[in-house]
Amino acid sequence: MIVDEPTAGLDPAERLRFHNMLSEIGENVVVILSTHIVEDVSDLCSRMAIIASGRVLVSGEPQSAIDALRGRVWKKIVPRDQIAAYERQMPVISTHLVAGRTAIHVLAPSRPDPLFEEVSVDLEDVYFSTLRHADQKAA
Repeated sequence: MIVDEPTAGLDPAERLRFHNMLSEIGENVVVILSTHIVEDVSDLCSRMAIIASGRVLVSGEPQSAIDALRGRVWKKIVPRDQIAAYERQMPVISTHLVAGRTAIHVLAPSRPDPLFEEVSVDLEDVYFSTLRHADQKAA
């Protein structure tokens, strides 16, 4: 069974109900889930792939992909007008608005400076770091 963006637009209760239904179906048949909602992947999938421009960039178990980044993603709250400067200086993989403040996530082998804190890595970090790496290779 192939499902494309099955939970897009669902309210939380319907999303949970649909997750349960897909999990039950997945006990008996292969379910291929195409989605940009990384929470759906972490909740439902035992294997995943990140595909861009028709190429498989990463495949495997979601937890293994998360574990491979552990200790390499760092977060810092920065003024919005300084984001571009950080992007020129270091590999910023994403920016998030958190309670009205801008947080950047940076991929680095060690803490970029004392004001960065280690991130509890999730699949969103895997997704953004994978795409950033693919963009760098293409450039």
